[in-house]
Amino acid sequence: MESSPPISPNGAASVYYNEETKTFFPTNPIRSITPSYLTVAAQEPSALASPQKLLVILDLNGTLFYRNKNNKRNVTSRPYLQEFLDFIFESCRVMVWSSAQPHSVETMLSYGFDQRSSLLDRVWTREDFRLPRSDYIKKVLTIKDLEFVWEGIELEKKRAREGKRRSQQQIFSKEEKIAETVASLEVLDEKYSIHFDQTNTVLIDDSHDKSQLQPHNCLVLRDFDENLARAGNDDELLRVKQYLQKLVYQSNVSAYMSRQPYDSNALLEDPAPRKLANRRSSTKDHFVIVDPVADHLK
Repeated sequence: MESSPPISPNGAASVYYNEETKTFFPTNPIRSITPSYLTVAAQEPSALASPQKLLVILDLNGTLFYRNKNNKRNVTSRPYLQEFLDFIFESCRVMVWSSAQPHSVETMLSYGFDQRSSLLDRVWTREDFRLPRSDYIKKVLTIKDLEFVWEGIELEKKRAREGKRRSQQQIFSKEEKIAETVASLEVLDEKYSIHFDQTNTVLIDDSHDKSQLQPHNCLVLRDFDENLARAGNDDELLRVKQYLQKLVYQSNVSAYMSRQPYDSNALLEDPAPRKLANRRSSTKDHFVIVDPVADHLK
C-alpha cells in the first residue's frame, strides 16, 4: 500500500511550502492575519501637513544585494543603494531584518552600508525569527511578523527608561561624566519618542510570503537576481525612494498601501537620475562575504 504524502503544519500534503525552491514549511503553524490589522488597514487614508518619521525595515539579500547562487561568497549591491540609504537615514528610523545568519549580515552591512551601520536602530537576523533549532539550520519559510518588531521596541523602550533613570541619578554623583550622560539620554529620547505600529512601519522585502501577516505594510520589490545584477541598469531603489516620499505624508501607511500598493513598474516622476542607471556595478558595489555554516540560507 502506497504511503500518504507528509502533511505540513497547515494541513498541506507536502513538507515543502515552495516545491520549486525546496523551501520547507516552518514547524510552527502560520497564524492568520488578525482582524484588528485588517480593520486599521481598511481605514480611509489621510494626508499629513508635514512628514512623519517612519520605521523602515530593510531586507538584505534579493532586496539590496545579490548573492551568486553558485558562489554565495560573491555579493553585488543594488544600483543606487547609496543614494537610497542617504534618503532613508535622513528621513526615517531604519533597522535591518534578514533571514541570513548574524555573521553574514554583519559582513554585508560592513561593506554595503559603510559607516551607516552605526545609525541603524537595530539589526535583526535569523536569530530573531523565534525559530526552533530544527528550522534554524534548514531552508524553511521565514515570516517577518511585524508584531515581533513592535513588541521588541516596546521592551527596548521599557529597559531604556529604566537605564535613563539610573543615568540621571549618576549625573549628580559623577560630575565629570555629565556631558556624556546627557548626550546619551538625548539619543534615547529621540530613538524612543515614537510609538511604532502598522500606521508608521514599512517593510522593504523581495518576498510576498515573508510579509503575509502584514501585507499592507510591505513594499515587495522585484527580486535583485543574477540577471539584474549583471545588467547593472536596475533602478528599483529610485522607485522605492519615490514611493516613500509619498508615504511619509500619510497618517496611516497601511491604509494608503492597501489602496495604492508599491509598483515596481511605476514611472519615475523625476527621470534625471536615470542617466546613471546604465552604469555597471563598480568595484565598491561588488564584494565578497563568507558564510561557511549555512550558505544555503538566504
